[in-house]
Amino acid sequence: MTQSSLDLSGPDGELLYDVASPHFTEQPYEHYRVARQSCPVVNVGGDRWVVTGSEEVRTVLSDPVVFTSKRILDGNFPLTEECQALLAGSLFAKVPPVNADPPEHSRFRALIHEFFSPRSLRLRESSIRALADSLLRDLRARGEFDLLKDFAYPLPMTVICEILGVPREDHLKVKAWNDSWLALQVLPLEPAQQLEFAKGVLDYEAYYFDLLARRRQEPENDLLSLLAKASVGDMTHDTELTDGAVVAALRVILAAGHETTTNLIANIAHQLLRDSPQWTRLVADNSLIPAAIEEGLRFECSVQGTSRDTTEEVLLGGVTVPAGAKLHAMTAAAGRDPATVPDPDVFRLDRTGPPRHLGFGYGPHFCVGANLARLEARIAFEALAEHLPDLALAPDFTARYLPGGFVFRGLAGLPVACGNDGAG
Repeated sequence: MTQSSLDLSGPDGELLYDVASPHFTEQPYEHYRVARQSCPVVNVGGDRWVVTGSEEVRTVLSDPVVFTSKRILDGNFPLTEECQALLAGSLFAKVPPVNADPPEHSRFRALIHEFFSPRSLRLRESSIRALADSLLRDLRARGEFDLLKDFAYPLPMTVICEILGVPREDHLKVKAWNDSWLALQVLPLEPAQQLEFAKGVLDYEAYYFDLLARRRQEPENDLLSLLAKASVGDMTHDTELTDGAVVAALRVILAAGHETTTNLIANIAHQLLRDSPQWTRLVADNSLIPAAIEEGLRFECSVQGTSRDTTEEVLLGGVTVPAGAKLHAMTAAAGRDPATVPDPDVFRLDRTGPPRHLGFGYGPHFCVGANLARLEARIAFEALAEHLPDLALAPDFTARYLPGGFVFRGLAGLPVACGNDGAG
């Protein structure tokens, strides 16, 4: 297939995969559907390619030799020279060991595995449930609130900060720094915004270096202390864990540990509440909650995709992709593929069998926190069904989504009410 033969028109005639387009932000699945039918592997300008075919996405994510993660944190959009200069000595583009290619990735994953193991998570379950109950008792008393900001965010944010060892009094500023870093990674920003967020990135790194040094002096039972003990300080070493690698990893783990789960909980809640009979079914039968979670990961996943770079020319989906190409592998597109799931554009609670999605990735980089995310989501909906069985969307609610580039999918807000009739 030749690239010139492909039609890059989107579903409404606009450019396919224009992430600055409001239509792409609101309806990315329409873009995936159009692309899947005519160009499942397509060049969208320069060295940037987008992959939506299910088999092609699996191929990209399963082969770290041909499709490397070495540039995964270079950012999806170019930075100004001034911004690049400010970040030149930073860890902004450093690939942390949690994202690196094997064997570095495998060693780091083995090091942190115990904090996300089923055994460790069972020990945390009661505290997570207590936190969910406490949040919802307060929200029940208010009657009207934003489910995303007031529940779906603080629950996983508190949990991942406790696992890492970030003090509770620092959660808000760490969240602000995290948002700045993510924006630089995934969004096209104006020059002034780039500089503002870049300054936040430098402050964020300095904070983690300081916290790491404190844990080295006074260790606690948290992931920071484990990594402080395992790292070798500021020395550069090809095989040992440096402080810089640890700081880069902490930043990714915190983002992955709350941003994705926050949006997963909110996205699932939105789908259930916009079809109130489904919410009623789930409230009456908590055994449907795991199915709702898997359906949320398939239908409206908070992570839309990830990136890889080709190390050599490769034939993918019948298209020749050159060496040095950046591929955006859209894992969310696989969940809407009619070849793998019936009624792909319908949110259903009666699907059976193994998960039909790539919501936690695929291959060697399958999400190390998948069990934690599933646990938090299950507890969240068990608690919502118990405390707020009469939950409904606010009457004037219209879904609006935040720009997420090729990576994230999240609502701008989810206003709800208890004891009132909501809108769809």
